[in-house]
Amino acid sequence: MSDGKAIDTLVEELLTKADAITQFLKMLQLLQKSGLLQLIVGFLERFGENMTFLVESNSDLVRVVNEAYAIFNGKEEIGDVTFTDILRMLNDKDVRRGVYLMLKLLKVIGSANKGG
Repeated sequence: MSDGKAIDTLVEELLTKADAITQFLKMLQLLQKSGLLQLIVGFLERFGENMTFLVESNSDLVRVVNEAYAIFNGKEEIGDVTFTDILRMLNDKDVRRGVYLMLKLLKVIGSANKGG
């Protein structure tokens, strides 16, 4: 393809996508005015470092989500559970903390639904 033909093709592409290009440029201008563009550029410049930090700081969360996913998908088999088994589990401080958090969550859901 000759240079002249390549330029003509490029101009034609730009003309057919003029609305999208205009919207994109407006978005960039708004991001720059708000200061978000600099934030995004800074984040992307240090993407590897930022991702490492996010993974390291959320490793416990990832572990908990993986364990919960396994339980909900039946990968951890649970046999018959007696009331005594439940009471025994309540002796574990992590179980008590989890139950407490679930009760708080239910309270929030209930209070959000007062109007109905």
